[in-house]
Amino acid sequence: MKNRRASPYIVDLRPLWIRHRLALFGGVLAMCFSIGTAGTLMNLTYFADASDEFATGMFFTSSAVACTLFGVAQSAVLYGYSKWVWLQAGVFVSYFLTVIPTITYNPDRALFSLALLSPLIGMLCLNSKRQREMRRTMFEVRHKREALITTLKKQGKWKWW
Repeated sequence: MKNRRASPYIVDLRPLWIRHRLALFGGVLAMCFSIGTAGTLMNLTYFADASDEFATGMFFTSSAVACTLFGVAQSAVLYGYSKWVWLQAGVFVSYFLTVIPTITYNPDRALFSLALLSPLIGMLCLNSKRQREMRRTMFEVRHKREALITTLKKQGKWKWW
């Protein structure tokens, strides 16, 4: 019998993340496409008469805020807080709702279609069966981790806090 080292993890998450990589990164890619298409569409419609510095500043500021919100929510979901997916959904809905009124400017149909579809595809990724399964599993892992920490604190073996 070989002497096997005990795993340093409560649950090894690498196989889980490999299984759910499309659910994880599908939403991230849809967010990137949402930012790109919506930003381009808004620069061509809402900010058509604005200066280039203002339009560029608005694009980078809104993109940074959206990426920060989405990244924080994605990290919280991966840590086991499944309710944070609503923040991700809110970011997609906000991009969808900012794109809809641009139809009054008669934008390019392909760009408008892509700007409408990318947040919807992101919402589809968030609502997929694989994503919901991953959130449920991460929630269970978080509860196992919290139970282990509680047990170690009662035994006086917890050194972190």
